[in-house]
Amino acid sequence: MALEDNERDRKNNLRLTTGFKMKSKTFSFSIFFCLISFFPSLYADCCSNGANQLFIGPEVYYVKRTKKAGAEQDGYLYGVRLGYERIKRYKLYVGLDFLYANGDLKGKVEDQRIKSSLTDINVEERIGYTFAAKCGWRPSFTPFIGVGRFWEKNEYKHPTPIRFHFHNRFLYIPVGFLSQIYVSSCFSVGLNFKARIILDGKNCVSNDPQFGKIHQCYDEKIQYRVELPLSYYSCWCNHEMAISLVPFYEYRHYGQRVNFPFDFIETKFNLYGATLKAIYLF
Repeated sequence: MALEDNERDRKNNLRLTTGFKMKSKTFSFSIFFCLISFFPSLYADCCSNGANQLFIGPEVYYVKRTKKAGAEQDGYLYGVRLGYERIKRYKLYVGLDFLYANGDLKGKVEDQRIKSSLTDINVEERIGYTFAAKCGWRPSFTPFIGVGRFWEKNEYKHPTPIRFHFHNRFLYIPVGFLSQIYVSSCFSVGLNFKARIILDGKNCVSNDPQFGKIHQCYDEKIQYRVELPLSYYSCWCNHEMAISLVPFYEYRHYGQRVNFPFDFIETKFNLYGATLKAIYLF
């Protein structure tokens, strides 16, 4: 009789334990699914991201300029970049950028110190299409093409012996892509690439004591720029805002060409820098 009672108690305890485990698992799964349902809504509230973006911010970059003849210069340029972009899932992409930057480059030619003031001015318009997902990391990919105008002024000054002024300008076709993923609810990383196809490049040389002002053509090489944007999104007074740090590398190449009264010497620029953007989304 005692053995039967013990066996009955053991079975009851086993039934209670099993029921408790089943209820615990059910409760755990319920919490899990509640969290799954909650985080997307939190994600959407924090990062609904308006399709239209206005941005402005400082841009700083290190420049190394080399000429095939042996002249080398380097220095920092400081400027501002502002623009507008419309990025929306499976919609037409539109972008507009403006850059102004200036700084001094220093170097040597055959033990002679040289110094110049370099100014970059760039206006660019782009059009493309955005492919994007609404779930997971919300990846997006936006190929684009456009048109742009670039002005590059390099004006030599003291202690340079002959203070030439070089004004390079060209029309170009930008071709590339923007890409982005969200690694957390309000933080994204991206990879952007752009190639410049130069059209009608001309270099004006002035302040020459012997020839005055002359115009040169050069071999038009493809230039490119790579960016790694890191962006944080937030809401302030019911307005969507973002801060984006955009490290970049840019390469410019102007090929050698025979000209009169003297040839254009092959020139290369390597740029390393970053842009800090304040973005308003609507």
